[in-house]
Amino acid sequence: MSSMEMIWIAVLIVAVIIELLTPSALVSIWLAVGALASWISALLGCPIIVQILICLAVSFLFILIVRPIAITYLRGNVTATNADRLIGDVAVVTRAIGESDWGEVKIHGTIWSAVSVDHTAIAVDEKVRVIAIEGAKLIVRKSSN
Repeated sequence: MSSMEMIWIAVLIVAVIIELLTPSALVSIWLAVGALASWISALLGCPIIVQILICLAVSFLFILIVRPIAITYLRGNVTATNADRLIGDVAVVTRAIGESDWGEVKIHGTIWSAVSVDHTAIAVDEKVRVIAIEGAKLIVRKSSN
């Protein structure tokens, strides 16, 4: 076995070990596949520069093709919480929102603390749209409807 064949096997083993130590992170599996391809090219007698280019190209292609699929698969089922479903909905201000003060809004029968996204004052009974949720407060903007 040539020295380059041994180097590619070592890179492959190290990359696999790193991947096993970081489950579901997809850190080095790309390099492992590239090293495997380069090991095969070393067995076929390709020059070192070709082996390195094969490792880089295969790793890069593997990232481009497999990563989006793997991320979707590893992410699993992401279910929005009830609070996430408030984003985009319209609420009614029940306690005035100041430029730098929290107010309160009522949305779907529940009172939430709220702050204006653009730091503008919003009066009681005005309609606002929920832009985001930070902790236990809604980030809102005056609604045009």
